[in-house]
Amino acid sequence: MKTLEHQASSKHIFAVPDKILVATDLGDLDYLTPHAIAQARACGGALTLLHVIPPGEAIPLDASAIPYLDVADMKREAVEILEPAAAKIRDLGIPCDVSIVQGNPKEQITALVRELHAGRIIAGTHGRRNIKRFFLGSVAHEILRSAEVPVCTIGPHAHQASAFGAPRKILHPVSLCAGFEESARIAMEMAEFYRADITLLHVLSRNVQIQPDADRVVEWTKTELRRIVPDEAAFWTHATVQVEIGDIVDEVLNVSAEIEADLIVLGVNKDASFWPIRGDDTVYNIIARAKAPVLSIRHVPGSM
Repeated sequence: MKTLEHQASSKHIFAVPDKILVATDLGDLDYLTPHAIAQARACGGALTLLHVIPPGEAIPLDASAIPYLDVADMKREAVEILEPAAAKIRDLGIPCDVSIVQGNPKEQITALVRELHAGRIIAGTHGRRNIKRFFLGSVAHEILRSAEVPVCTIGPHAHQASAFGAPRKILHPVSLCAGFEESARIAMEMAEFYRADITLLHVLSRNVQIQPDADRVVEWTKTELRRIVPDEAAFWTHATVQVEIGDIVDEVLNVSAEIEADLIVLGVNKDASFWPIRGDDTVYNIIARAKAPVLSIRHVPGSM
């Protein structure tokens, strides 16, 4: 049985990881690298660049392509791209390894995270195979659905926001649903470590406006958000609570733009649907449209 001290230290690596895994399809490496370097510097951590060559049947081929996959050639290409990139990172004084494996991406990424005891995964939302599409149905989808550690996704509008390495302003949308304490705790730990301002946001449904006690609901919600902020937080951060009424995605993005957030910490329920195929597409839309990196933390029942 783990001690409380061990549990606390193992959870702290989610806020300030000493090992970060960068999952790349090679085509997204140019915009992932600045973020990875910035985060590693800010955390004093090491990087591992990982490329997974999926099973042949998982790789889409054009109609005109020869239906034959030379795995050796694919590995050679990955080495020629990743080794020089890792060498440049090491020249900056940041430890960096390269891992190239073949198999199911979700399984290989999960296995390496456990082997390295990595505290974070960095992934892009699109790469060379579907450059004009987001990662709907892609490897990043699987990473988010299965990852046991926070996943930092870099969307098309957040490519230039590499200053996240040491965020100055953090936005944390709070659901107040079961498990929200986990992501809230990590968000507050990050604010403490980086001495960053943090805004806790809750978005109420428009239906609240037609209720006779709408003002009381808003005030109650603010009170609940204030409970998240530790009493000693005033010594190391400026914490703000904010309640908006409207569409969750629109309000999160609007507030993010208003406060000029360099990081959005997003708690995600385990059974939430990430994609607009069916169910709730809230997370997908926030990640796809955000102008800041999004750190998604999957709520695990019983983790608190």
